[in-house]
Amino acid sequence: MYALLPYLWIVFMLGLVVATIVAAILGRPKKPQKKTSPGSEPSDPLRDVAGESLDFDDEMAQMNK
Repeated sequence: MYALLPYLWIVFMLGLVVATIVAAILGRPKKPQKKTSPGSEPSDPLRDVAGESLDFDDEMAQMNK
């Protein structure tokens, strides 16, 4: 039994490495599915990320008065 111990240790360590790699691959964020038809307008990639934009034109005009 003691003769097999180094081999069992190697198998255990390789299992840890493989489990880490599999967990990293499965934990990646999914790529968004493209549901656009060929004739549709191109979508803005920042549309979902960008929130309401602030408009400072009116405030600057009021400050200058």
